[in-house]
Amino acid sequence: MKNILWSLLGVLCLWSCSDFLEEESQDEVIVKTVTDFSEFLLGTAYTSSLYSVLYLLDDDVELNENLYYGDADNTYATSNFSFFTWQPDMWESGASMTDTYTGLYAQIMGVNAVLDGIDDAKGLDVERDYVKAEALALRGFYYWMLVNLYGEPYNEDKSALGVPLKLTAGMVENGIARNTVEEVYGQIVDDLEASLELFRKHPKRGQHFRVNLTTVNIILSRVYLYMERWADVITAANEAIETAGGLTDYTTFEGTFYMPTYTHSEVEWRYGNGSLIYGFVPSKGLLALYDDNDKRKTFWFGSSMGVTSLKKKTPDYAEGTSGPTNVIRISEAYLNRAEAYAHMDNGLGNAQEDLNYLRRHRIVGYEDVHISEPQRLLEEIYLERRKELCFDEIRWFDLRRYGKPSISHRYKAKRNDPWTVFVLQENDPLYVLPISNVVLENNIQLEQNESAFVSDRSGNVE
Repeated sequence: MKNILWSLLGVLCLWSCSDFLEEESQDEVIVKTVTDFSEFLLGTAYTSSLYSVLYLLDDDVELNENLYYGDADNTYATSNFSFFTWQPDMWESGASMTDTYTGLYAQIMGVNAVLDGIDDAKGLDVERDYVKAEALALRGFYYWMLVNLYGEPYNEDKSALGVPLKLTAGMVENGIARNTVEEVYGQIVDDLEASLELFRKHPKRGQHFRVNLTTVNIILSRVYLYMERWADVITAANEAIETAGGLTDYTTFEGTFYMPTYTHSEVEWRYGNGSLIYGFVPSKGLLALYDDNDKRKTFWFGSSMGVTSLKKKTPDYAEGTSGPTNVIRISEAYLNRAEAYAHMDNGLGNAQEDLNYLRRHRIVGYEDVHISEPQRLLEEIYLERRKELCFDEIRWFDLRRYGKPSISHRYKAKRNDPWTVFVLQENDPLYVLPISNVVLENNIQLEQNESAFVSDRSGNVE
């Protein structure tokens, strides 16, 4: 078997890769076995803190009014100003944020390195299948993130520019051009379906911080939902639900509640460390949506001295403080399936059943709703998505496919400054993020998004 040799620099330092790799020199490593590839994948493609930008863009967040002191700037506000107010130079002036584009492509490079070499690695075929299935799933997931950050929504303009498809780890001279949104989605579906074929060959594994059969079906049902392939959403969601551990019943839960933990039957994958940036809190508009008997309001949000905090991302300290805080849960499959049913002939009954089933596991004393109007039922499902999936890296992407509605943020730098309202207009170009100048310099074939050329945003004083 030919050994696979990579430069650590070539995979962008591999971030948190462990020392399992055999040292060839100070700068190079040899990956020989399936086990090597598995650990290599864990170190290069699973660990991530790239999603915090999403918590500054949508309507579920606002500034913490209690963190303004004296005449000094609120540094949490000023350092995140460009993202929170949707400025066209957000990546250049927002020094506090990691460039999501660069970070995701670094992870894709690690995935591609595994896919390039795993077939020739020494080891059991069953373990090879698991590693390959994980790598394909991760690549599909990361491209879904990228194309929804930097491309138009699929349901609006699938022929628009998406992101470059890079499917091998080899270096490319002179850069690579952007593929269309449709082409990127096609690759995402191919990767996820290929992953499923491999996962289905073997017993499901879970609770080990890696994707599995159920996770991939949840992600695939999400992708199909954004493509408006309703029947395919239902098929993927069905398999996810059939292979999952079931919804956790919040209404009977006792004790201290932590969301990012595998002790909940509904949690299928814990990944990354996205969190609400300090200085920002869940918006009053979001909190007002929860009834007092909705246990999510108690479990996911806290209040101290009049300040609301986000507990949903708090790890169980008994499990350690550095574990992943993002989760993919089976509740999303119910919501994806409900929305797909609501778009189909004779599907309203099934859509209501999914919606009511989820709510019965969240709201004490909940009574089922019976809605005969498809549009009204869809609105209820959209409402439930916002409540259930808040701060799960979904809301910003949902707003885009809902038609890019107008939303606003209140901002000020100092305590005595007046509040200024910044508005993201309906169908605003900034619903598609600009690409950073550093990325453009490193890939001369990239075309910049329209959002980079709009005027700097200014707000209106309240």
